[in-house]
This record gives sequence, structure tokens and C-alpha cells, in this order.
Amino acid sequence: MKQDYSGPERRENKRVDVSFIIAYRVNKAPTIFMLVGGKEVYALMMDLSEGGMALLTEYEIPVGTELSIKFTLINFEVEKEHRTRVMKITGKVKYCGPSEKEENRLGISFTQIKKEDKAAIANFVKTIKA
Repeated sequence: MKQDYSGPERRENKRVDVSFIIAYRVNKAPTIFMLVGGKEVYALMMDLSEGGMALLTEYEIPVGTELSIKFTLINFEVEKEHRTRVMKITGKVKYCGPSEKEENRLGISFTQIKKEDKAAIANFVKTIKA
């Protein structure tokens, strides 16, 4: 069941559609204990902004859960030595809802991000033709 995400924009930062593979680990669940095999879980990032992202995962992660997120940002529009950047960011689940193919769409708000990573994401978003 595809969910309709139309309506008024509530995000502070502009998001652009992307398709990156990310790894995440559940740090703290709000009221339950969660363990996903003690390993990193892989998901598909659907959109990205300097303030957060959306991703698809097979797991239903409760709102309020803190995640450690790791991915590589690739921006072909910048100088070669700055083209790729490994990001390690902490975020909090703000939304979890069903998506297609028995997956869950998570809305993540970044809670800990390096200034350099935030700037790299902002630059990446500017280079995408929306």
C-alpha cells in the first residue's frame, strides 16, 4: 500500500530524492528493547536534506528511536578529492509508516551531525536539479 505524502511541507530543510544504500544500528528505543541480530541493518535512503532523511527498511522502528546511520555521499559536481564522503550521523525516528512491498518508510531527523557533513549535504542538495 503506497502512502500519500502530499500536503503541507513541515520540514525545515529542502529534501531531494536520492537512492543510496545506508547502514544503521538501533541505539536506543524509547520504551522497548530492540536487537536486530546485534548487527548493522541495511536500508535504502529515499530522500536527503541537511536536517534529515527518509529511508525504506523491512523493520518497523518506533517513533522516538535513536539510530546510528552510516552512508557514503557521492557528489560528482565537486572537486575529485571531495567527491566522496563517509557520513556517520545520529538521528531520531520521527515517522514510521507502511510502504510498498511490506517495507516501512522511516522519517529521520538528524540529532548529531558534524558541521562538515551538514555542509557537504547542503552542497549536494544545491547541485541536484529538482
